[in-house]
Amino acid sequence: MLESSGPISPSDAGRLIDVGADALDAGDAELALSYFFRAAGTGDLSLAGRAAIGAAEALVRLNRDGEAVELLAGALTSSDRDVRFVARRRLAVLYVTAGKLPQALSEYQRAERDAPSDAARAEIAARIGWLTKETGGSSLRARLAFARSRGRVGERIAPLVMVGVTAAISATALASPALLQPLALIKLDAAGGDLLAVEPWRLLTAALVHGSPLHLLFNLFAMDLGARLVQRLYGAQRLILWYLLGVIAASLTSAIWSPLVPSVGASGGVFALFGVALGAEWAHRPLVERGVRAALAQIGGLIMINLLFGLGTSVVGGGIDNAAHIGGLAFGLLLGVFIAPTRAESMRSRWSGLAASQTREGAVTLLLSVLLVLIFVNWLSLAQLVDQLPI
Repeated sequence: MLESSGPISPSDAGRLIDVGADALDAGDAELALSYFFRAAGTGDLSLAGRAAIGAAEALVRLNRDGEAVELLAGALTSSDRDVRFVARRRLAVLYVTAGKLPQALSEYQRAERDAPSDAARAEIAARIGWLTKETGGSSLRARLAFARSRGRVGERIAPLVMVGVTAAISATALASPALLQPLALIKLDAAGGDLLAVEPWRLLTAALVHGSPLHLLFNLFAMDLGARLVQRLYGAQRLILWYLLGVIAASLTSAIWSPLVPSVGASGGVFALFGVALGAEWAHRPLVERGVRAALAQIGGLIMINLLFGLGTSVVGGGIDNAAHIGGLAFGLLLGVFIAPTRAESMRSRWSGLAASQTREGAVTLLLSVLLVLIFVNWLSLAQLVDQLPI
C-alpha cells in the first residue's frame, strides 16, 4: 500500500505512472488523474514531469483544458529533454484547439529542437510549415519546414545497398557456378566433420547466393519490403546489424535441422526482418503513416503463406529450407518484441515521453548474440540430438 500523501520513492512513482497509463487506456480518466497526481509527489524531477504530462492528458479527456495547460507549462522546466518535448507538443496541440496559432507555432519550434528521433522531428517540422502558412509567416520558412519534414536523407540507402550487394553477388554466382560452392551453407565436410567450425563465414555468405533467378528475384523483393519496414521503425544501423544476426540465426537453425543438406538464399534473413516488424507491431503498436501500417498488416499473412508453402514442399519434396525461415523469424520476433521502435513512437510514448531504453536494447542484442555463439559452438551436438527425436 502507498501513503495517500507526502513524498514517495521513484520506484513507487514509476509504478503509479504505469497504473495511471493503464487506467487511461481503459478510459477511466478520473482514476488515472488520481494516480498521476500521486506520482507527481516524487522527488525525482524527471518522473514528476512524466506524471504531470499524464495528468494533463487525463484532464484533457475530462474537458479541463485550462488546468492541463498549467500542468504542461510547469513540465517545460524539466531537465529531461524527452519530458520537455512531449509537454511542448501536447501544449501546442491545445493551443491549436483553442485557436491560439502563434503560441502553438512557438511551442512547435521549441519542440523541434528537443525531438528524440528523426521521425518525431519530421512530424514537428510538417506542423511548423502548416502553422507558418496559417499565421501569415514567410513562405520561404514554410517551404524549409516542409522540406525538413520530408528530408530524411538516406532513408532508402541501406535497403538499396542490401538489395544491390545481394543481387550483384548472386547474379555473378549464377553466371559462374564455381563461386557458389565456396559461399553456400555446407555444414559438413566430405568426412562428416564440422565444416562450419573451419569455415564459419558460410553462415553469412549463404545469403549472398541463390539457386535460380526466380529464387533471387523473390528474395530481393521480400528483402526490400522487410528492410524498408525495419528501417522506418529502427533506423539503418539496427537494420543492417539485425539482418546479419538474423542470417546467422537462420543458418544455424538450418544446420541443426538439416545438417546434410546444403542451403543458399537470403530468405532466412528476410524472415528475421519480417519477425522484427511483426514483433514490434504486436508488442508496441508503433504510430506510423498509413502506407507503413498497411505493409505491417500484410506481413503476418505473407509469413503464414510462405511457411505453409515450405511445409508443403517438404512433404512432397522440394528445395525450401523451412527451418531457416522459422529460425530467422523467431530471432526477429524476439528483437521486435523486446526492443521498442526507436524511430516511431508508440501510443503510450506519445503522451508519456517514455523513450526506448538504450540499456535494455543493448542487453537484449548482447544476450541474443551470446546465444548465437553458444549455439554455433554446439550446433553439431544439437543436430545429433534433433536427429534422435521421434519426428
